[in-house]
Amino acid sequence: MTIQDVFDRLISIEKAAGELITDTGYDPDDGIGGKVHHLPDTCEDAFLRDKAEGILASLDDIIRELRYLRQPPHGEHTLMKFPDGRYGYLKKDRTAREFTCGDRLEAKIRDRCGNPRWITSTVEHDGADYFLAGSLGAPLDGLTVRERW
Repeated sequence: MTIQDVFDRLISIEKAAGELITDTGYDPDDGIGGKVHHLPDTCEDAFLRDKAEGILASLDDIIRELRYLRQPPHGEHTLMKFPDGRYGYLKKDRTAREFTCGDRLEAKIRDRCGNPRWITSTVEHDGADYFLAGSLGAPLDGLTVRERW
């Protein structure tokens, strides 16, 4: 089995999960919709609904992540700090692509063993400067990044 085989199977799960979310009327903010009838035992119904909503929330996250990963990565760029304090890179047409809080990107960082690897993260700001969420202080200036769309 290859990693592509794994993702092919995950894609088939994604379809079934999406159908289940639609059929239940699940919404991340409102939970399971009125399409799912209540059990006579209200205590058991509440317990199972809570469990089902937790699982459906996880499935919804999985669906979003798989949709993201199906998008091809575009380019590798080196981040630099622009005069306005934001980080970004110059696109091929020489226009700037600037990142701000919440922007998602993939960054090539070194793991604990010193090996380069891609991670998915977001750009955040701490009141003084921008940083990469969860990157353990990796400097943004000079960081290799890519985006998917």
